[in-house]
Amino acid sequence: MSADWELALAWLYVPATRTDRFAKAAASADGVVIDLEDAVHADEKAAARAGLDAAVGDGLGVPTVVRVNAPSTEHFDADIAAVTPLVRRGAVSAIRVAKVDSADEARRAAEATAHWGIERRLIVQLETARAIRDAHEIAAVEGVHSLMLGEADLRADLGLGRDLASADGLLLSRLTVVLAARAAGLPSPLASAFVNVTDTDALAADCARQRELGFRGRSCIHPKQVETVRAAFQPSAADVEWARSVLERAEGMDTSGSGVATLADGSFIDMPVIRQAQTIAALAERSAS
Repeated sequence: MSADWELALAWLYVPATRTDRFAKAAASADGVVIDLEDAVHADEKAAARAGLDAAVGDGLGVPTVVRVNAPSTEHFDADIAAVTPLVRRGAVSAIRVAKVDSADEARRAAEATAHWGIERRLIVQLETARAIRDAHEIAAVEGVHSLMLGEADLRADLGLGRDLASADGLLLSRLTVVLAARAAGLPSPLASAFVNVTDTDALAADCARQRELGFRGRSCIHPKQVETVRAAFQPSAADVEWARSVLERAEGMDTSGSGVATLADGSFIDMPVIRQAQTIAALAERSAS
């Protein structure tokens, strides 16, 4: 089964410099992303790192990750040093590694965090055409927990328009990152943030598209996006009913010693289907709590 932090659907970004917003973010979202990268000016990064330990303490009460600067930057090693005590005491579950452009950069991040232990804690963000090209190789790097897209930078790199309603130019990248993650046995990716914070209808429509492509949750850049994202990605009543029927049938498979079975409607059940049902049931249980 997934760890609790992997079941969070709506993740809210908060700048590492705005420690006064940490608790507010935790109160509204399923998970918090403390951002040491784009949201923090270069001149403020050292102070932001220095304030993390006291601001996060023993945890924010919800799953928390920190987005660190790219491995190719001068800030990366200092970011890792600042986050290490938080990971070790369980206050931070993982890091998002910005702008991972190659498998070599993913390995650099893995080596820098190897002393954290054997659990995979690297969520790598792919933000260039080169990174998408190498997505399968990046996903295979030991220590990588999951993949994400950084769609704002990716749009710029691909020369796409800024119209958020048009996602045709991102379709191949989105499909590639989902396929690369699942082929490597990694969790389904979270969707990238939707940068218009006022158009909730467009956000809901884009969430629906991305869920159909295989994404399982989303980053938010404003608290008002959280409910829309959560509603879009949480299991429907029909999903939960299906999952429960699968898990009930799976109990019968255990009793009979069979590796496969069918539901009353004739649909096929095997271990991958059972794992999907377990995830849906866990998400439903989390949503109800």
